[in-house]
Amino acid sequence: MNPQAPATREIPRFSQAQNWFIHPAVKAIPALLALIVQAVAAPSEPGETAIRYLEKIRTREVDLTPGADTALSAQTSDAKRKEISRRLERMARDLGADPLEIGAVKLDGDLAAVLIHKIGGFDPGRLQVFPVALIKREKGWSAAPLPASFENSGIGYAAALRKRIESLENWMLSQRAFDLETLRDQSEQRMRSRIESSLPAHAMRAMDAFTATERFLRACETRNLPEVLGLLGGLSNVLPDDWALRLKSADAALADSPNALRPWRLLIAPEVLRVSVYQEEDQENAMASIACLDPLGNPPEFRTPRVELVHLELNKTPDGFWRVDPPAGFTEEPGPESEDEGENLDSDLLDLFPAKLALKYPAKPEPTAAAIRDAVFAAFSADSPASWAPLVHTAGEPEPVRETCAAASQVWWETRNRNTPRKPIPLAFHESGNAAAAIAQFFDPRNPDKIDLRTLYFHKTDMGWLWSPTPDDDTTRPLQAWVEDQEEKWDESWQEKLLVDSIPIDRLQPSSAPEESAARAVVETWLAALRKGDITAALAITVRLKPTDSAQILLRNLGYELGGTQRMTQPATITGVRRGSYFTAVSVKNPLEEKPAHPLYPVISTPAGPRILLEVDLLASGNRSRDYLNKTALNRLRKTDTDAAAELEKSFSSHQQSASP
Repeated sequence: MNPQAPATREIPRFSQAQNWFIHPAVKAIPALLALIVQAVAAPSEPGETAIRYLEKIRTREVDLTPGADTALSAQTSDAKRKEISRRLERMARDLGADPLEIGAVKLDGDLAAVLIHKIGGFDPGRLQVFPVALIKREKGWSAAPLPASFENSGIGYAAALRKRIESLENWMLSQRAFDLETLRDQSEQRMRSRIESSLPAHAMRAMDAFTATERFLRACETRNLPEVLGLLGGLSNVLPDDWALRLKSADAALADSPNALRPWRLLIAPEVLRVSVYQEEDQENAMASIACLDPLGNPPEFRTPRVELVHLELNKTPDGFWRVDPPAGFTEEPGPESEDEGENLDSDLLDLFPAKLALKYPAKPEPTAAAIRDAVFAAFSADSPASWAPLVHTAGEPEPVRETCAAASQVWWETRNRNTPRKPIPLAFHESGNAAAAIAQFFDPRNPDKIDLRTLYFHKTDMGWLWSPTPDDDTTRPLQAWVEDQEEKWDESWQEKLLVDSIPIDRLQPSSAPEESAARAVVETWLAALRKGDITAALAITVRLKPTDSAQILLRNLGYELGGTQRMTQPATITGVRRGSYFTAVSVKNPLEEKPAHPLYPVISTPAGPRILLEVDLLASGNRSRDYLNKTALNRLRKTDTDAAAELEKSFSSHQQSASP
């Protein structure tokens, strides 16, 4: 490296967040244009390299091997690498999921400093600037491992070089403060521009209070932050006095909805059933009440679902806009409220819930009991309450109807909740007069051996067949003896029904491995079934050995696979296919939240086509306990066929090498 310091260049960057970037030294448009011309001729690779590096930090995929993703020196100690890994982990949390863009770039020969802006959301407190130091080597630009520093890059200690490094590091720190202040100053104008592009002022002036309310609710459901902010007053010439709180709470709620304050969750969570039950307005003021049924309940006070009310006040502003003025619970944690107090306060509005629900989701009865059974199980695979609400029998007094809907939402949510998933497996069905029942095993991937039988009841009404989540005695009495008999029967045999399509085999056949394209196709089908949570489809492309514990091991491995899929940040991808004699082994990369996982799926030929031998689960890892499980899986196969085990072990060794960072 030449110790003489070349002339440095500071390159302005353009972005959607700002019309142009003004460096402190730039005082006039002609000077800015001169820099623009220089920027066009200058290489943009340092900025792009910095963006790619931060994206790898965000996805926790940075390879700290010298010469890989960073300019890390080969002389860096293991202890220092661990410290760097910890700092990058903290940085990944700061990066979050917000978009990144290139800010100012300063070049100094084979050294560079880049500022990357995180611009997501509209809360100025979420804006951040990340400084990245870069070094140009034979293969191109490479990022130093730590932000705002050339430390641990092995670039030497010559006095002239240290002076250049110190200059760039000081520039990153000072320019970072300037950029951050500039971004925050520009945030209000940027917010107004984004709101106008989504919800123009003339459209807001044309709305009545009812339309404004519906637009606000729709914007919450679709997480359209610009529209939400516009309807909260973001386009007013004079912002509301509590604007900072409104902006911060809305921005945080729509960015991190699982941890949103309670009223926000009721308006934005896709699993919540929402029905407008009351609206009134005059020329200057309006109020809307929305009945919300959250299948999660309201922990820790109420763990069972109940219908709750959210009240929104609207006021006409001097600009001619209807502005939503939410109660304090939207911007700060409300105090505890007992269930009785809440229901007594709004009992008249809660009593309107059944009628308003029927208007929003008209009943869809089925002509036969089997058809309503199929419709309900199909609803368990859908992501919206609109799937189950029209199938529920809701005749009767308001309070029992609310309890029926709450029970239905809770059962449905058990099949959709990623944290505590249950996969309903139909086992038996019986019809008696105007009543019918289905027995189902609610399969828990975390406890695949555990039996969890549920009985779903259906009732024939004057309109047709509907689901009865809280059946009365007239519905259950004709079916009671059958249900008791079935529960005893399936207690021991539900696994056999579940695995009816998983082919058992006695031995493996050499020289019969599937073609690579066929093996790839079956694994792609497998991965798609996991993403959908379709256990039946997944098991239909598996094969198992004859030992008596094969069923338990296969279901256990299926549970692990489903659990892993739920933690993925994006879909799994196939990274390689190796065809042998017994197996065609397919390598996969699972991008998990913590770090990628690399399973290997052995695919064999059967009379029904290629199938995955799921009970032999292999996962590339340097973890000692995982290595033990891999050996256990191969030893299990070795008891059936030593040659097949040897071949798969060889394929797995190649898989591990290709998966190693």
